[in-house]
Amino acid sequence: MKLRISSFADAGQQNKERLIIRAESDVDVGDYLVMCSAISPTGTASAGRKLAYWFPDKEIKSGDLVILYSKRGTESEKKLESGATAYFFYWGLENTVWAGGNGAVLLLTEEWKFETPGKK
Repeated sequence: MKLRISSFADAGQQNKERLIIRAESDVDVGDYLVMCSAISPTGTASAGRKLAYWFPDKEIKSGDLVILYSKRGTESEKKLESGATAYFFYWGLENTVWAGGNGAVLLLTEEWKFETPGKK
């Protein structure tokens, strides 16, 4: 994968909680989504009714950071001293998501199909 989860920051603190993802090569972040997963007794991802965030389409470069806040906010970006760019995204949740036995699953969505009820 061209993105990797780098760290969780301030888990459990509503106004600060965020997931930090690093680009390992040039990529469109709109090809990825993050899912919140329960953590199984063996320490792996566990299925269940959890949340998902699909990033909007945006081309980023190798070394850039993708920061996903759990709270509401406005998408933005900031040039870093290193020359990389940090892209800020907001999930819009009312509660924290990374505390209390949850983990993150980062998925590359190469193929998908969308349907609505009643469509034939």
